[in-house]
Amino acid sequence: MKKRVPYGESNFKRVMEDNMYYIDKTKHIEILESMPSFQFFIRPRRFGKSLFLSMLETYYDVYEEQRFDEYFGEFYIGKNKTKEANKYLTLRISFAGIVSDQGKEELIKSFDNIVNNTTLTMLRKYKSIMNCNENEIKGKNAIETLNKLNNLLKENNKKMILLIDEYDNFTNGLMIKDKEMYKTLVQTDGYVKTFYKEIKEGTAEGSIPRVFITGVSPILLDDLTSGANIFENLTNEYKLNDMMGVRQEELEKMIDYYEFEKYVDKKELLEMMKELYNGYKFNSKTKETVYNTGMTMYIVNKIKQNEDYPDDMLDDNIKTDYGKLRTLAQSFESKDELREIVEENKLIGPIELKKRFGIDTMYEVNNTDNFYSLLYYLGLVTIKKTEGRKIYLGIPNYSVKTMYWEYLLNSYKIANIAKMQEVALAMNKMRRNADVKEIMEIYARVRSELSNRDLIWYNEMTSKSIFITLLFLDGVYILESEKEVRAGYTDLYLKEGVTYKEEVNYRYLLEFKHIKQEDYTEKALTSKKKEAKEQLEKYIKDAKIQEDGVRPLKKMIVISIGKNDTIYEELN
Repeated sequence: MKKRVPYGESNFKRVMEDNMYYIDKTKHIEILESMPSFQFFIRPRRFGKSLFLSMLETYYDVYEEQRFDEYFGEFYIGKNKTKEANKYLTLRISFAGIVSDQGKEELIKSFDNIVNNTTLTMLRKYKSIMNCNENEIKGKNAIETLNKLNNLLKENNKKMILLIDEYDNFTNGLMIKDKEMYKTLVQTDGYVKTFYKEIKEGTAEGSIPRVFITGVSPILLDDLTSGANIFENLTNEYKLNDMMGVRQEELEKMIDYYEFEKYVDKKELLEMMKELYNGYKFNSKTKETVYNTGMTMYIVNKIKQNEDYPDDMLDDNIKTDYGKLRTLAQSFESKDELREIVEENKLIGPIELKKRFGIDTMYEVNNTDNFYSLLYYLGLVTIKKTEGRKIYLGIPNYSVKTMYWEYLLNSYKIANIAKMQEVALAMNKMRRNADVKEIMEIYARVRSELSNRDLIWYNEMTSKSIFITLLFLDGVYILESEKEVRAGYTDLYLKEGVTYKEEVNYRYLLEFKHIKQEDYTEKALTSKKKEAKEQLEKYIKDAKIQEDGVRPLKKMIVISIGKNDTIYEELN
């Protein structure tokens, strides 16, 4: 029987004991041990941070020495064991469950409970080698408990590895919803800052020789300043690019293990997964991109269970992340920057990728490098190319693009104008019968109801984006905006996906043009039509379009005039 897929799993020992498939990331233990001892590492959500910390906890735990071969024997580190293996007590704290929406007192109480309970659980585990009364260790708060733990470690001549997961989970919402409360917790003599000062004391006295902290943003670390200035940010290190995430070789090995070629076309599967889940790069010099771990495990698990593609190739957990974009735009007044990313579909840059920036610098006027750096750490953009120290960012993959489209859908309030059911019916006619009349009528209606604010920056990219959001509501076509072909970049290419092939009888290649109302003349319209037709004729000859699907390909030009008029034409 094939091993289970560890979708959603974050406990390394359970993965091993329950015979689940594990992608070997243990070689990075050697690398981490060669680096500064107090480490800080950022990755986007669902990149396997919690499982990696659990693996470290098991590797260093003095109580797991007898089971070392059982847990690590088949992996790299099992054959290259370091001197520090199974030499420490371990304390792993996760701040994922902190209550952050009920005021400062409840947040601190929740913080205390997590630290106190985790510490007591650790002491019960090590009671045979630690001379202590656990009831005497529990302090009035997390800071006092950590202080007592530091003293106890010194008294017993023991050393402890400290692992902190989701260090910034409880502050991410605060920095947006309650900036002042955030500041009282992390700046000056704030509660969270004092807690990290206590960690610093433990490292200085030698009772905590190694610390590893993970999260999704560097903002909190920077705002903690002196309380956390011992931590080395290893996020963008060359050797750690693939420490979390899935490499191409690792993916292909896993697909071969599960023998997916029995159920689906392997080449098609790999191409689809690369388009949907790959593209992340966390160092400007590395050549290899990685896949999002959670997205990868989602699809592997679904195909293993169903012996076929699932109805939805995108995990619902990723779909909910679109809210980050909306919140970021509202909080940091960056709506225009977000629109540029998705509508212009061009690389962002050159920018200087910031390793440190606090909450106040996020609000600085014209300081877009910090905002784009935050998008990078959240996984909403990634490194696409470099020029010296300057970096260019772009959207990593199709899954993340859908989050931007979801953002636009709400930004334009399209769901209030066009109902999902009518869009689905109109799209069904377009996909099956090449009848575009109804979807173009809906498209024209949506455009006509845009606010005057939206019209300030309106251009042909906006026209295309609005059309994409309508098609995104339908969810059947694979939408390729700015697909690169030999003759340039197509505006919009619609093709059949792997899951709804029977729903699609026609592919489409569309070219969008826009004329401002005050610039409209018959001559201008004729010129735009001619330009669009010439571009389509160039694109249609490209092998990337001709060989990309088996469905007949339709060519269309769409010209928007001002706010209210839309002209479309299908070419032979």
